[in-house]
Amino acid sequence: MAKTQYSFGKLILQIALGAMLVVGGIWALTGSGDFGCNSLNAIFTGEMLKIVKIVFGVIELLAGVFLIIELFSSGVFGKFDKVLMIIIWIVWIVAIILGDFLSKGGLLSKGFSWQWLYNFASHLIVLGAMFSLGD
Repeated sequence: MAKTQYSFGKLILQIALGAMLVVGGIWALTGSGDFGCNSLNAIFTGEMLKIVKIVFGVIELLAGVFLIIELFSSGVFGKFDKVLMIIIWIVWIVAIILGDFLSKGGLLSKGFSWQWLYNFASHLIVLGAMFSLGD
């Protein structure tokens, strides 16, 4: 019974994370972005920001598509999808540091609030899902 629950939970997590990355990648390619992509605003500006957002959007989109395709075919992409996920881990960790701690609305400038804690927790849940599915 526990194995079935674990497998079903992993299935839901993989679909949700794959969908989130696909949508985030599409948003990035259309000039907007998700939390990870928007955190790049703190590091880059101008044309470089546009280029980095496009590159990150493509990586995010591919990683999301690969996560969903992987549900139907086991390990067809080999190490390529692992490399994409590692890049996204790094960007997401940097996004958490920049967005949740160092930005204008972050903990260090605005202080603690329940909204900050909720956002921080949701970002950690996504990071945990990435690590869990990357194993």
